[in-house]
Amino acid sequence: MNPMYFIPVVVIVAGIVFSVIINKRHKSAKAEINIDQERKLYSLYKTELLNQDFAFLQKWMKDKPIDAFSTASSPQSTANKVQQFIGDGVKNVALSTVGVRVQRVETDAFWVLSGKELHLLSADTEGDLEEHLIFNESRIANAQLQNNGVLKTSLGFYAKQAEEYLPKVHTITFDVDGKPLSLEIHDRLKYIPTTTEMWNQQKNLQTRAKYQVVGEHFLEELKSRYPHLAIVKQTV
Repeated sequence: MNPMYFIPVVVIVAGIVFSVIINKRHKSAKAEINIDQERKLYSLYKTELLNQDFAFLQKWMKDKPIDAFSTASSPQSTANKVQQFIGDGVKNVALSTVGVRVQRVETDAFWVLSGKELHLLSADTEGDLEEHLIFNESRIANAQLQNNGVLKTSLGFYAKQAEEYLPKVHTITFDVDGKPLSLEIHDRLKYIPTTTEMWNQQKNLQTRAKYQVVGEHFLEELKSRYPHLAIVKQTV
């Protein structure tokens, strides 16, 4: 065989073998995860994640408590219009900037429920806090929640993840000076495993479970504090 043809064949075979091994490990590890049992450990997982993977959120929130948190994003349709929404109830922010940055695939954004306030915090490409929106009780009292189903992979964050791990997205729409401002809430925290973590499927799936449990509880807590948001509209 010509050596020039041999190399691509080796690469293809190696890729297939790698995929088979990963899938086998994934199925074995997945069988050991009981998500209903994991949900009972919410308080433990929330504390663990806030002290480890998401410790920066405590720094960003300063002296305010973090009652629940999850991942955020901005609908693509929002970016072109968001500069219109500058109102008294949204503090510490240039919305025209945040609307675009929340949407970028390289930028992380988070929801934090603190007392009766909702905080939207977005990072810059270095992982530092860039913008901080605060929606007060009156803003949330007039907000609406809509279930949009599974996140579209074209938005970026999760494009390389298996469909079963894509978050379900709810859109919360605020009335800002008579105009709607829509932002997205994910039902789990963003998790993109490293190559090393891909080989350790047990740790990989355990981390996913923690991220899902904590993210799910954000929506539950939000609806509990604002019962009108429990009436969720479905996308057509």
